Parts: sequence; structure tokens; C-alpha cells
Amino acid sequence: MSRLESIKGIGPKLKEKFNRNGIYDCFDLIRRFPSRYEVYHLTTLKDAADGVRITIEAKVTSVPKVAYIRKNFNRLSFDVTIEGRTFKVAIFNRDYLKNILDLGADIVLTGTIDRVHNSFTATTLKLKENFKNEIEPVYNVDGVSNNQMSKFVQKAIEEYGHLIEDDLPKRLITKYKLISYHDLIKIVHRPKTMKELDKITRRVKYEELFKFQFKMQYTRLKNKSKKSEIKRYDVNVLRNFIDRLPYELTNDQKKATNEIMKDIKSPYVMNRLLQGDVGSGKTVVAAITVLAVLEAGFQVAMMAPTEILAKQHHRTFSELFRDTDYKVILLTGKLSREDRQLAKDFIEYHNNVMIIGTHALFSDDIVYNNLGYVITDEQHRFGVEQRRKLREKGFNPDVLYMTATPIPRTLAISLFGDMDITTIREKPSGRQPVDTKLFTTDQLDMVYIMIDDELRKGHQIYVVTPLILESESSDLSNAQRVFSQMQKQFPNNMVGLMHSKIRQEDKDKVMEMFEQGEIDILVSTTVIEVGVDVKGATLMVVFDSERFGLSQLHQLRGRIGRSDKKSYCLLVYNDTEGAKERLEIMERTDDGFRLSEEDLRLRGPGEFFGYRQSGDMKFDQADIVRDVHILEIAKQDALDILTDKASYYDTAYQLLFKYLKNAIRRTNLD
Repeated sequence: MSRLESIKGIGPKLKEKFNRNGIYDCFDLIRRFPSRYEVYHLTTLKDAADGVRITIEAKVTSVPKVAYIRKNFNRLSFDVTIEGRTFKVAIFNRDYLKNILDLGADIVLTGTIDRVHNSFTATTLKLKENFKNEIEPVYNVDGVSNNQMSKFVQKAIEEYGHLIEDDLPKRLITKYKLISYHDLIKIVHRPKTMKELDKITRRVKYEELFKFQFKMQYTRLKNKSKKSEIKRYDVNVLRNFIDRLPYELTNDQKKATNEIMKDIKSPYVMNRLLQGDVGSGKTVVAAITVLAVLEAGFQVAMMAPTEILAKQHHRTFSELFRDTDYKVILLTGKLSREDRQLAKDFIEYHNNVMIIGTHALFSDDIVYNNLGYVITDEQHRFGVEQRRKLREKGFNPDVLYMTATPIPRTLAISLFGDMDITTIREKPSGRQPVDTKLFTTDQLDMVYIMIDDELRKGHQIYVVTPLILESESSDLSNAQRVFSQMQKQFPNNMVGLMHSKIRQEDKDKVMEMFEQGEIDILVSTTVIEVGVDVKGATLMVVFDSERFGLSQLHQLRGRIGRSDKKSYCLLVYNDTEGAKERLEIMERTDDGFRLSEEDLRLRGPGEFFGYRQSGDMKFDQADIVRDVHILEIAKQDALDILTDKASYYDTAYQLLFKYLKNAIRRTNLD
């Protein structure tokens, strides 16, 4: 068998290190491709750009000196000439090189050059006699060096490489002129030319994105084929409900409603994401679809991430359904024993009822009568297991996920590729746009003047900070300090404080007081980011705004401008490099979708969606932002195969379906 120990040199200790890195046999070893490559190809000053990694020849012209900066950290410095020009070289944690760098020695440096300051920061240094143009693989396998990996991978390929079959269909390999898997493993671990690197990149990027999409689209199609109970309702009831609304639905709201209703009417389970910008009117769309399911004789459960938001939804839906016979129940962990028992009994013995709550909705003692529709608000705030538990309270209920975080098209294709997506972009008429203005920390007096102006009008203020308590290691504004500042600055106004470390009861009390206008200024961390609706709040001040993502700032900004009063968002920032340029985008647009695309471009998918579970988004070579065109091609290729029934019996695709079976078993897609 292909046990790691079958390779000479791999003993129990090394095997354990490999296992820790997810390498359990020789096939895993062969398939652990380098995460990147260091290219050591000589260049000249003429062809070298400042700040870009280069490899270049130099001559040592001064005796090297070592500076010991702190424990385990030192800097080796010396002068060199490069093509007749003098540069000061610095290389870190290489003090041992001092002994080989004689005056006049010819060396080869790899690193970045700075012509303005005549400096060169090196990462690698070799004597010229030891240098050769090469491409060095970097594996990032914890506890195992690159040299060890290269040596053992080559041995594994010699022994077992011929046994690995190519599960990428030949039709696709031919279509895109990709190299075969056997050719790939011959060069991927020791490429010799840039042309070979290009061949590796093309094959690996396409295969990673194609297999990812194959798995996602299979899951989506499988979900769409699950049978659900057909929900029959009187469409006139919905029409009357819409006619009684105090406003006209936007075209996007009508389109979204129709898309969801089409799924609800079908005999198959709905698995749909409803995304819309802050204030785009998702709730009323959800309400229309809820009414249809209640009319059909089924229960609806809506899960919110916080008690504050659950209560707000309860008020909203109770108001929307006040002229109907349907009851809206609130179920949270804070109910008294008596109220909880009453709610439990009602849920168990009445069918057409809407239950709104937090994680209490899927408690073991809650028994639903006929749960047909599950809505999860701000779905990313819940884990896979929590969402699954709620779904299992019914028999294949329709599922709608809602989010006010506009998802960039790139992420929508990849991250939520296993769902159908409905998008509301249009804003309802009558809403005034929020004016956004930037202020540096030196301009706080102007910020205080604007706060005072709004307070004099009887309006309320949000003040948001990134940290809770004073920190020795950080000079970021924080909730406790800003709370004290606001009390001192506005002694005649009530200032409240809210953050995640405050007890839930106190948090609810503070929020309730703010909603009722008893608190004038609410100092808070981002716990107020989602869903809270206080119509009297017209000013949002965000300290250290450069520390927030654009999408997060947009969510915070969405807490104001919820009435016909003019509202303002003031972004206070530290004037660091690039901060103003990035934040100016917030001044120019209130389009959450545009901001989310920009956020993704600037911060990457890991930062944008830090909550996605499992390793679905980790690729060796592919990048879903840069390689979106490959992602879209791969998605269509995957769908072409999965929607063609003949593919399932075609021997050309059997290895691919074998891969899919194993991948689905290992992955928890929700």
C-alpha cells in the first residue's frame, strides 16, 4: 500500500508531522502541490522595478555589520555596488552570512530595491559561484522543510505516480489545451522554465475552480430535486394585502416576490438567498411570502441573530398582519416559564402561525405542528448546525436566507453557488440619502458641532468605536473612553453605552431606552450593525473608520436615514497611508453592491466573509477575485455535465463522479 513509511527516510516523527498537515499517504504527498514558487532568474537594473521582487548580481564593498535588535531578531548590513551604483543592503536573521561576505565578493541578491534611498532589502543571498537560475517550490507544510518535501515527493512520484488517474474529463483538457495530470505531476514539483509555470497555473486554476463548482452545482441541483409539500393559497388574499400597504412596491420587490412565490408553489424545496441593500425593503417581500404559506395552512419560523432584532421583527410582522387572522409569536430565551409554556402549546397545536425568535426556535422541547417555511435573517450569523436543526423541525420546509450585506457577484457565484439568489437593488421612494463626510482626528471640534446641532433638533446620535476597553498596545478609540468623552462634552444629554461584554439584560434595556428616545447619544461597538431600527437617529459618528471594511461601514450607515429626516454619517479617521482614498468611496456612493465589490477587491474574500465554515474557499493557485472569468467558465462546464443525464452513465465522467462522491462525504455544504 502507499503508506508514508514505505518511503525511505520517513519515520514515525516525520509521519506525524505530515499527518498534522493532512498528508496521510503517498498519494496525498504527491497531490500536495507547492503553494507558490520563488523564481530566481537574474535581471538588470534597467529591467528592475522599485518595490518588486528581483534577483540581481552585486559586489560587496564594505565589511558586513550585525545589529541585534531583540531576541531572535537581527539585521545584517553592508554596502554593495550594482552595475556601478552603490546600495545599502539589509537582510534579517542571517548573521551567519557575515563570515562568507568578504570585501569584493561577487554575490546574487533576491529582494526589493529602493532607488530613492539607495537601499536593497534582501530575502535571499548567495555567492555568485553557487547561484543558478532556478524556480524553487514553496510548500508551507508546517514542520517539514521545502527540501524535505521536494525529496520525498519525488520518491513518492517514482513509486506511485503511475497509479494516479486523471479525473478531469479529457473533453475539458482538450477544449482548454490543458496538460494531463501525469504531465502535471512531472513538472509541478520542480518546474524549470516560466513556460512550465504557465502550464501548471492554467491546469491547477481551472481544475480547482471546476471541481469546486461541480460540487456546488451538484448540491444546488440536488436541493432543488427534494420534494416538498405543495402549498396552495388564494392569490387574491395576497393581492389585497399588497393593495393595503401604505406604499407602492418597487419593481425589484415585485420581481423578488414572484421569484420566491414560484418556488413556494412548486413541489420542490426552496433553497434561496434574498439579498438586498440596507433599506431596500426585504422585510415586506418576506411578509408577502409568509402570508401565502400561512394561507396554505403551514407554520412559518423566522430566526434572528439577536433578541433585539427578533423583537423588532415581531413588532413589524405583528403590525403587517394586524388585519389578518394569523398570530405572530415571539420565542426567545428570555421568556418567563409561563409565557414559554403558552408559546410552546400554541406552536404545537396551531398550524397557520408565524414564530419569530432566536436560537430558542430549535430547542429540543419545541414541537412544531406543520412547519413549512423557515426564514433565517442575517444567515451568516448562524452556524451550519443551527440552521440544520431548525430545518429538521419540519418536513423539507422551504428555506429563505436573508442578508442585508450585499454580496459581490464573484462571491455570489462561488460562496452561495449551491443556492438560488434573489437580489433587490432598487430603494423605495421617499427615503432621503445619508450624507457621508470625512474628518481627521484633528477635526473633532467640527464633529462635536454637528453632534450639538442634531441634539438641538431633538434628534439622536450613534457613536461607534472599534474597541471596548482601553488597551496599552493600541491607540484606537474605544467605547469606554469615548463614552466618558461624550458625557463630558454633552453634560445636558443622556449618553448610553453598549458593547458585547455587557450583560444581555442590560444591553436590551439600553437599546430599549434608545428606541424610546430616553437616550440621546448611544456609544457602541458594532453590535448595533445589523437590523436595529431607530427612526429618531439622524447622525452616525464612526471613530477609527479606517479600521472598518467598506461593507461594514455601509451597514453601520444603514442604521440612520430610516425616516424622512435628513441624516449624516461622519467618518473620523487617522490620516494613515491610503485611508482617505479608500474612505472617499463612502462619500461618493451609497450603493452597497458597488461598495462590496470594492471591499472584496481591497481586502480579499477571507476578510469579506470571515464566517464561511469548512475549507471550501481555500485554493492553492486560484483566486476568486482575479480569476472570476475562469470561475464562470468552470460553473457552466459543471452545469453542462450535471444537467445532461447521459453524463451519469458515460465512462468518460466516471472518475469525476467518483471524486464528487468522496468530496461530498468530506464537505459540509449548507
